[in-house]
Amino acid sequence: MQSKESNAGPVARAMEQVTGLVAVIAVGGILAGAVIVVGDVLARWLFGTAIVALNEIMSGVFAVAVAATLPAGAARRVNLRIDLLGAQTGPRMTAWLTLIGSLMLAGFFALLAWRLSVLGLRYHVQGRATSIWNWPLAPTYFAIAGFMALAALVQLVNAAEDLRRAFSTRRGEGSSPVVILLAVALALLAGGGLIWGWADFAGLAGWAGAHPAAAVGLAFAVLWIGVLLQLPLATVTAAIGLAGTLLYLGGSTAGNVFAGDSADFLRDPQVATLPLFLIMGAFAVAAGVSDDLFRVAQALLGRVRGGLAYATVAGCAGFGAVSGNSVATSATFGRLALPEMTRRGYAPALSSATVAAGGTLGALVPPSGVIILFALLTEESIAALFVAAMVPALLALLLYFATIWLTIRLNPDLVPRAETGARSDLIPALTGAFPVIVLFAVVIGGLYGGLFTATESAAVGAVGAFLLALARGRLNRSALMRVFSETTASTAMIYALIFGALIFSFFINLGGTPQMVTDWIGGIEARPIVILFVLILFYLLLGSVMDSFAVMVITVPVVTPLVLDLGYDILFWGVLMLVVVETGMITPPFGMNLFVLKALQKDVNLGTVMRGVVPFILADLVKIVLLVAVPALSLWLPSTMN
Repeated sequence: MQSKESNAGPVARAMEQVTGLVAVIAVGGILAGAVIVVGDVLARWLFGTAIVALNEIMSGVFAVAVAATLPAGAARRVNLRIDLLGAQTGPRMTAWLTLIGSLMLAGFFALLAWRLSVLGLRYHVQGRATSIWNWPLAPTYFAIAGFMALAALVQLVNAAEDLRRAFSTRRGEGSSPVVILLAVALALLAGGGLIWGWADFAGLAGWAGAHPAAAVGLAFAVLWIGVLLQLPLATVTAAIGLAGTLLYLGGSTAGNVFAGDSADFLRDPQVATLPLFLIMGAFAVAAGVSDDLFRVAQALLGRVRGGLAYATVAGCAGFGAVSGNSVATSATFGRLALPEMTRRGYAPALSSATVAAGGTLGALVPPSGVIILFALLTEESIAALFVAAMVPALLALLLYFATIWLTIRLNPDLVPRAETGARSDLIPALTGAFPVIVLFAVVIGGLYGGLFTATESAAVGAVGAFLLALARGRLNRSALMRVFSETTASTAMIYALIFGALIFSFFINLGGTPQMVTDWIGGIEARPIVILFVLILFYLLLGSVMDSFAVMVITVPVVTPLVLDLGYDILFWGVLMLVVVETGMITPPFGMNLFVLKALQKDVNLGTVMRGVVPFILADLVKIVLLVAVPALSLWLPSTMN
């Protein structure tokens, strides 16, 4: 789960203010860049002309702007941690683990800053420049390195604060034996590896080269132990990837690979797609889009028995088209729909379940942040993946409607007899939601029709949502700062994850792990479909205990090559994996959306929420079977793209 902790010290507060100002300028720069991109698109359409090599210009601008959000993310302690064992970890151990995490993050950013500076100096000496405008590359690398260094400094301030807290934390209740055992295991594995490497690096490297399967197995053991101990996922993956690459290629090369891959990723023309869609979602929320979509769904479905439940799921699907996040969709519609359903007499089990299940549509309906992450990690087309997800998203919506209908038919007492909502409400509701509908149609339709690249589509969405919020008078200073703050937090967290995933993936591929797994699977006398269903079960379990982003970062480097070798299409696999992981988000006992809904309803028992969601889980299983049985559900629409 995403971790956000506030610092109490004056130095930390000052850091947060300074880096926050830098991040506001950075996000404002990304939005300004989006305006330029939209202007270029309009000029191309209206006048048949365009800015020469705009991608070359904007890739450097966006790279620096994204890097500028990292210090603010560090100051706000926005990290992805898995707190599955948080309740079993005592306060003192939690404090010391937090300190270790801060020190690891400081090292993470410091190493990036150092190696990026070295690369910048090398490019300066070599006179490296862009191909068309001939702009030197070195200043971009120096700017990125500077922001990485600032993030490292912030993490050192965090570490000093954590050290003070660790010494001042009273013992209180101790940690469970499981947590203690994991901490001891991590200390032994990490400490043993460091001692062996210090005493006989050549021997350790030779052992890793001769036993790649054992080395990777140990790496994954350390990864899972670190994750369960709530260490930041970005640093755990980066540390393991760096250590493994160091054993195979040496220290200098490992650092260069880490920095070079991170910088190349930041300079990728598609790098701005994710923060631009995040900006689009934040401005859409500020503009009151969720209310508009809910009113339309309620006007259309309100006269049907259980209409508010249908409207909630439909509203979640519509909101997913502008937010792209499962937990955010559940939380938004939980606040919007739950009070209304409670007031009208809906059973808590059904009302909670519809919001929890509807929330999973937030990550499936394009544009989706998780789909973008999968595309970036696999170097697949973002546009093709968005289009591939559209039919499965529609299928999910229809299956949820069928689940609500069947649930009410079997137990009519779950909903009131009559629903309000007349046809006269429809025209005002559609009028209010019309700009949102047009925005979604332009963003996704432009992608499908080949009118936009993924970055241009994201820029149109961000500018359109901004103009909508502005036109409605919703953009006061507070709302604008909230949009910038949300974008900063999400961007900093996701890109730190990606940097760690890049070097982790490099190590996994360097050791030949995907091929080893493929060869091992090939030796099993089982049809590909059987192996696929084993993977589906594996992802269901992972999805129930981990965030979708974490699942992607940890598993994509190993599992995706395996699935492709089994003969499956990457678009099919990307959509199927997302569907399965999102099903895990509502699967007891640890489904994240369930806890979001429980937090919004203090008087509703968690068991009630879990019982209510079971029919929707069954609907998701039907959806998974259909997607596997009929791959055309995810492959047909992309095949028709221009």
